[in-house]
Amino acid sequence: MRIGFIGLGRMGGPMALNLMKAGHTLVVHDTRREAPGPHLA
Repeated sequence: MRIGFIGLGRMGGPMALNLMKAGHTLVVHDTRREAPGPHLA
């Protein structure tokens, strides 16, 4: 499933990682340009 995710902060980051580990494809947005970095590795 392709999921849109807004905000990869203290709560959103771990949630996004769990969704990726479950095999979902994410489209992400965060106001901080560096925020998605650890989640895209």
